[in-house]
Parts: sequence; C-alpha cells; structure tokens
Amino acid sequence: MLKAISYYTDGFFVIAVEEGIIYYKIRALIEEEGQTMDKTRTQQVLDTGILAGRILMESGSEMYRIEDTLKYILHTGGLTKPEIFTTPTGIFLSAQNIDITKMAQVTHSNINLEKVNLVNALSRQFSAGEITLDQLEAGLKQIDHSTRDFPFWWKLLSSFFISCFLMIIFIGKYDWLDFVPAGIVGMLGYGLDYYLNEILKVQFISEFIAGAAIALMAVGFQYLGLAQHINYLIIGAVMPLVPGVALTNALRDLISGHLISGLTRMVAGTLTALAIGGGIALILRFLA
Repeated sequence: MLKAISYYTDGFFVIAVEEGIIYYKIRALIEEEGQTMDKTRTQQVLDTGILAGRILMESGSEMYRIEDTLKYILHTGGLTKPEIFTTPTGIFLSAQNIDITKMAQVTHSNINLEKVNLVNALSRQFSAGEITLDQLEAGLKQIDHSTRDFPFWWKLLSSFFISCFLMIIFIGKYDWLDFVPAGIVGMLGYGLDYYLNEILKVQFISEFIAGAAIALMAVGFQYLGLAQHINYLIIGAVMPLVPGVALTNALRDLISGHLISGLTRMVAGTLTALAIGGGIALILRFLA
C-alpha cells in the first residue's frame, strides 16, 4: 500500500507518495482561469464599445456624444478608467491597467438620427443595469443591420416641400408662381445627387453635378415660361443639399473642444457649399 501525506503551502496542495511528489497547482489554475475570464470580458466590453461608437459616427453623431456614450459603456462594463480617442475616421478604445487596445476605422458617414437615438437608449439602459452586456451587444448588432432608413420616395417628397417653403422664407414673400417649380427642381436635384453619390462614392463631385443640374433646370423652367425668377428657384432648390446638420455638429464639436473633428467637418461642409455653388455658377455663367 502506498503511503501518502498531503499538506498546503504557498497556495498549493502538495501530495507526497512513495514514488515522488505531485504538485496540484490549484491556486495557480484558479487564478489563470480568472484572468482568462477577465480578459474575455474586457475584450467583449471593448468590442461592444467599438460597435456602438462606429454606429454613432456613421450616423452623423457629434464627437462629444460618442465619447460620453463609450465612457458610460466601458465604465459600466468594468473598465473604471477608460481611455477613448476619436477622430472623424477612427475610434480607439483602451483603459488603464489593461494591455488591450481596440481600433475601428470609419470610412463613410451619413445622417441617421434614428440610429443615434436607439444607441443612446440602449447605452442608458445598460448604465442603469436594466440590460446585460450580452443584451447590449445583441441590440447594437440589430440596430446596425436592421434599422431602416427612410424610403427614397419619402426623401424625395420631403425635398419637394423643403424647397417650396424655404424659398418663401428666404425671399420674404409669397411667390406662388415659383412655389411648385422650386419644389420640382429641388426634388429632382436631390434625387440626382442621391444616385450619383451611390455610384461615384465621391460626395463633392455628385454635389457639383447636382448644383449644375439645378441651375440648368431653373433656366429651363424660365425659358418655357413655367417660372418667373431663376434666383428664387435656385435658392429654394439647393436647400435639400445644404449640409446643415454637418455644419451644426462641426460648431458643437469646436465648442466642446474637439478641434480635429470640428475643423474636419467644417472644411467638409465648406467644400460641399463650394461644390454646389460652383456647379450653379458654371451654368449661370454661360446660359443666364
């Protein structure tokens, strides 16, 4: 019969038998398993934060809103000292006392305030303890893939009314003869810009062509006797193309201290305005 004794030392159970000594590193195994679980949890928190930040940035959210949302998610997920750095084209996430850094590249953006609202609602629920991390991650994936944008016909109809009513606001009087033509020109110009942007993937070129098309249609409406004032038509028709949300977010980023994103968005908005104005000026220079 083998004689064996066991004792506990330095966090290990040791069993001595006649053939030798066997060490069961129980404490070491427990600590290693705990570290693996902590690392997996940390990676999940960072991945969830990256997903939330990418959705917000691609949907046109302000930088300070993105950083605040990520800070709440990471802090609630167990990273007490998160480190967040955002630019208009990328997100970097980490935290103090961890050796993991996550990065995501953002290659495109548009305006989808519905996604911004849904992500903010989920992050508040997670911060309040109403949902778990797994539920937050699943909800964000659903928002990313399932949240629908407004249908194209609805956007066209909206651009029609925006062009009509903003023309009246800017000219300061009721010009019913140019009311409907302004809406038609604005609707067609917006539709052209939308499809060109899908094909060319270069925003400024599509806006330049759309601006030129708006001026060309305004000249044509006047030539056919369907409108009286070219200027009134153009003023109203360009409104759906004006990057009002982008310029507003740029100012808010600058005021909140996000100089890189604020200046970048301001330059992008200025280039958009120059592209639209350049297309209009080109047509009016030779045809008006």
